[in-house]
Amino acid sequence: MKPAAPARRRAWVAFGGILAAALALRVAGLASQPLIPDDGAVGQTARAYVEHGWPEPTMWNHPRLRDALVYLSLDALGEGPWGLKAWSVLFGVLSVPAAALVAWLLTGSGLAAAIAAAVLAVDPLHLDFSRQAINDVYLAFFPVAAVAMLLRYGETRTVRWLVGAGVALGLGLASKWSAVFPVGAAAALVLLPLLHHEPRRQDRAAELAAWVGCLVALPLALYLLTFAPWFSQGHDLAEWLRLQAAMARETSLHVGYPGTKLPGYPGEIVSALRWFLAPAWYVDYVPPVAPASEGIFVIGIGNPVTWFATLPALGWAAWRSGRARDRAAGCVLALFLAAYLPFVVVPRPIWTNSAMSVLPFHAILLGWAAARLHARAAVPVRIWAAAALASAALLWLPAVGARSAPSDRAVRVLLSPEALDPRNRPPFE
Repeated sequence: MKPAAPARRRAWVAFGGILAAALALRVAGLASQPLIPDDGAVGQTARAYVEHGWPEPTMWNHPRLRDALVYLSLDALGEGPWGLKAWSVLFGVLSVPAAALVAWLLTGSGLAAAIAAAVLAVDPLHLDFSRQAINDVYLAFFPVAAVAMLLRYGETRTVRWLVGAGVALGLGLASKWSAVFPVGAAAALVLLPLLHHEPRRQDRAAELAAWVGCLVALPLALYLLTFAPWFSQGHDLAEWLRLQAAMARETSLHVGYPGTKLPGYPGEIVSALRWFLAPAWYVDYVPPVAPASEGIFVIGIGNPVTWFATLPALGWAAWRSGRARDRAAGCVLALFLAAYLPFVVVPRPIWTNSAMSVLPFHAILLGWAAARLHARAAVPVRIWAAAALASAALLWLPAVGARSAPSDRAVRVLLSPEALDPRNRPPFE
């Protein structure tokens, strides 16, 4: 027992340090960072929706949990950056331990969990969206938390984990519908073995009934609850169903709202296939507030050192799953593909911000691969980790609207030149 206790303490210290770093990187200078146009629009929409049931001026085609939460934080913290962004900061930070927990439950490796947490904690694109008022980073937390609780239910058969998974799924769906894909994959990974080992038909029926109640009825009830302000304006259920259909149509065709971004803007609206093959980035521009001042670019860039390792890790997980019957590799592979492939197969281009729902599973995949490789050849993994940390440190500055000569050079290498031309940034209307 004595050797194990120091190891556990070191693990807790490591996870505590990663979590503290995730928090510090997301809150540093937040109050002084200029608001981007989306931030202000989110605040206006939260007020309009909660008070009048009208989901405008922005993102009407997405579910409404963000509006309810931002409305509460605006009242509690004021109309400034914290009132608008507190929930994104919170869920961005919480997504780090959530990803670590899933990695731990799938692999049983503390090193895999630590690497997954570290990859997500310092990713500049994830960090950028953790400091914005829009709700894409919610998808980096709620589905991952639901997956973790489903895995715990599979281990313990304790119903509270199944209920918790249903709550997390419902909140994820009330953020964006894509939450259903990784949670659905996790449900299949956990439920099918449970049903296989239930010898009696009555027991299988009871298990299925519990899952339907917790993972279908409960999430739908929570999702419906977030439309309470809309129903309060006199709308009925039939109108709500037509609204959902209109939201689905808009989402299936959406490439930007009028007056916000140029259609097909280079680098931001791309095939999701490109995310892990070329630099992936997202740019916001804040116009100058005075004639003599300069505008500010806020640039989130996926960490190239970790992003470009994704497809090799994916191939290795597929090989391990197929040839070696490695269950952990198969589960990690299934969850990543469930989160990622829906964005690959849709016919329209995808905004880079949609990657937020994939990044935790990318981090878990890399955690699994790096931990396994470290057991065979530690030095290459440590060199890769050092390079990833250096790259993340360099790209943190543009993610918070700051600059340095080295980060400017990196940005010019990784981004399309058009992205840094203010003339290509149409005014927000």
